[in-house]
Amino acid sequence: MSQTILDTLFRGGVLMVPIIFCSVVGIAIILDRAICFRRLKLRDFSLPPSVRDAFESGNVDAALANLRGDTAGPAVLREALDHVRKNGPRSLSNGFALAADTLVHRMERHLRALETVASVSPLLGLLGTVFGMIRAFMAIEVHGASVNATVLAGGIWEALLTTAAGLSVAIPCMLFHGAFQGKLEWVESQLETLAREIGDVAPER
Repeated sequence: MSQTILDTLFRGGVLMVPIIFCSVVGIAIILDRAICFRRLKLRDFSLPPSVRDAFESGNVDAALANLRGDTAGPAVLREALDHVRKNGPRSLSNGFALAADTLVHRMERHLRALETVASVSPLLGLLGTVFGMIRAFMAIEVHGASVNATVLAGGIWEALLTTAAGLSVAIPCMLFHGAFQGKLEWVESQLETLAREIGDVAPER
């Protein structure tokens, strides 16, 4: 059964090889990003009242002690407040920016590659179809009116096979890329809101 499927795929021509390679890369990136997003625990992007009160009064140690949980929001706040404890209140914006940038960078890793796979796969499929149609019309030219319609039809479906394969790779890659990109943009908006919240209660020193 699997051998039959492979034989059918490779009847699409040499361009089926890079299309299959794109599918492997796309699946690997999708799994990697899904696992990464799950491990980052992308939630709790709000400033807890106890942390707000402690930080507003200038007690950074108490603010850090009141941070609970290992989700993304508290993790960013923890890095920012630790930066403040080491470098003073004026370093809050830099500390928060560094922590937020680290989180965003971890989220957007490989997304450009996934977008490239989604863009290139259908083009490879189309190119394979063009090559296949060229071969079919060359056969018509060689054999003229005596060309076998069954053989010609078989050559055409083999040519179209690459387009179907390219689209089969591109569509799920595009869908997952859109989902990951949407989550990234949501996290960025949450981080901007959190930055304003903690900036509003930062002690003036």
